[in-house]
Amino acid sequence: VAYIGDDLPDIPLMRRAGLAVAVGDAVPEVKKAAHYTTKALAGRGAVREAIELVLKSKGIWKEMIDKARA
Repeated sequence: VAYIGDDLPDIPLMRRAGLAVAVGDAVPEVKKAAHYTTKALAGRGAVREAIELVLKSKGIWKEMIDKARA
């Protein structure tokens, strides 16, 4: 399970997630708890960036792009 957070109440859930992601403008404590911090800010493509990270790491990003172009 992946979890994306930005503020203190997110930290307990992030600690339980297999992939904890902080958005670029998250508070420092959340960034410290994260496995990955997006370059994008909340509401500015951070979730998209995290989804691309997962799809690329699984090796299925190119397949998804090819299907979208079909």
